[in-house]
Amino acid sequence: MNRQLTASVLNIDQAVLTIDVLEKLAALSLQGWQVQLILVDNGSQTDHLVLLQDWVSANKYRFEELLFVAASRNLGATGGRNLAFKLASRARILILDNDVMLPDDAEWLEKLWQKMSENSHVGIVAPMLVFADRPETVQATGIGLTEHGRVGYLNRGRPVAGVSSDPIEVVAAPTACWLMRSSAQRAVGMFSEMYYPVQYEDVDLCLRLQLSGWKIICDCTVRIKHIENVTTRNLKDYPFARLTVSNGMSFKEKWGELLPQLATMTQDEITW
Repeated sequence: MNRQLTASVLNIDQAVLTIDVLEKLAALSLQGWQVQLILVDNGSQTDHLVLLQDWVSANKYRFEELLFVAASRNLGATGGRNLAFKLASRARILILDNDVMLPDDAEWLEKLWQKMSENSHVGIVAPMLVFADRPETVQATGIGLTEHGRVGYLNRGRPVAGVSSDPIEVVAAPTACWLMRSSAQRAVGMFSEMYYPVQYEDVDLCLRLQLSGWKIICDCTVRIKHIENVTTRNLKDYPFARLTVSNGMSFKEKWGELLPQLATMTQDEITW
């Protein structure tokens, strides 16, 4: 197996959490993976930026290539990840939030990799996300969409043991953890900046993939702990609730005519 990939991680004022993710990625080299790491700091305060700079200086040798971009302002999840897309040079891209808690071994990544290899039409493979403090409970097995443009996390709140381990083809998946085929990304382009700094950009890109013939799969045999909303709850200039409403309106305006045929769930099935 050709174990070469690009890994993309964003940080804003959460250096300690981010470094934990980086350590897990660095450890992949000991398990046969060749990783191009693209780390983007979205205008962090000085103390967080210095921590990241020190870690990068001390650990650069653990990656095949490490690109560290320290932006002077918040590029958002949209801009930061688009920058990573432009710099990525491997055939598959691992997109990670900095509040995921990755396992110590690489079995999770090997499973996602294998699932993607089974079908050349799969553009994204995502894991089952579970709550970091309640890992026996599902956070999401992908994203569902109503005919009115509301999104909901599939199987949210259900016991992990009660969810089938079979892979699920979904309309979208949260970008907390994506393994993405670079050719699929190039086919549909970047995250739309209309959803700056975050919210709905992942669903929008997944819909573009789907309409271009790509599949989005959730591999429920892979379970990744996710703390959830670490960055968004601290964006003082962009309150999370307001972002959800405003970007949701933009999403519905863009996709309104197609929503009835794209819908995969009803309003009653949405659980928060």
